[in-house]
Amino acid sequence: MDIRKIAVVGGIAVGAALAFAPLASADTPITTTVDSEIASLNSLFTEETTLAGVPSAYITTGGTGVFDIIKPGDVTAVELNTKFDDLLYGFNPDNLTTDPGAYDLFNGALGEFDNAYNVGLYALENGGAFISAAGAPDDLIATGATSAALATDSLSGELSTFFDAGLLDLAGYFDISVPASLF
Repeated sequence: MDIRKIAVVGGIAVGAALAFAPLASADTPITTTVDSEIASLNSLFTEETTLAGVPSAYITTGGTGVFDIIKPGDVTAVELNTKFDDLLYGFNPDNLTTDPGAYDLFNGALGEFDNAYNVGLYALENGGAFISAAGAPDDLIATGATSAALATDSLSGELSTFFDAGLLDLAGYFDISVPASLF
């Protein structure tokens, strides 16, 4: 009779361990969140190109987890469209890039803010851990601040680096000069 009780308790313990193993995992990727953010950026990019009158033939759509971009051969023609430039990069002509895409929305600020959110979400799902360089391709949108943020090796460093970069990109969009001492 005691053996049966031990077997039942052992069976329950094994079942609980299997059921809750994903929660105890050391690395829960947030790939679906990143894919959703990219889809949202692609949708906004499509709206901006439509508003600017950019022919759809000039756009390469990337699909799930891949940014929509202007085809390399059509960049010069699109960059002559000041309405497109103003919508994507803002009011500072120095913001133009040689490879315009959905990652450039609001001069790149939206991608930086998405990454600040991703760092926080990753920490919530992984016991306060920060994103490592190895996990970055799945858990972050590649932006101008990615290397600097990952080099901080801390949750607060990653959060503040991405958030500050987003603010600076947004200031650049509106052509506002921000003193470096603020960041």
